[in-house]
Amino acid sequence: MKKILIVGALLLALFAAVFRQRIFLRDPLGKVQRNGVAQNGARLYINYSNDVLVEDSMSHEFVLVQGWSTLPGVPQHLFCFTGLMCWTDADRATVFPLEGVGGRTRAVMSAKEVTFVDASGAAARVELR
Repeated sequence: MKKILIVGALLLALFAAVFRQRIFLRDPLGKVQRNGVAQNGARLYINYSNDVLVEDSMSHEFVLVQGWSTLPGVPQHLFCFTGLMCWTDADRATVFPLEGVGGRTRAVMSAKEVTFVDASGAAARVELR
């Protein structure tokens, strides 16, 4: 039994290391603001590279901002265990770029903050902790 647990833990660690760009874990300390107003109903997920996935828990809509492209968009393929983690289709996930008032405005990303314009034209600010 002990060997099975050790092997299972090693396989889980190997899996997480290989797919670290695809696995987004919930960040309970992160904060989301739209036009300066805190969004208490938003869930924030981050991956190894601090790419940001924001979920509006009321409408279950997702916005993904990846460091390599900085173009906010809706992920084409996403699998989630709500409130815990999400999994994208590739290391560089395919997204539908946000349209509408925000257009194709690129996000500004740093190690502690991500700002972008969402589809409705609202200025979104994500604080990472």
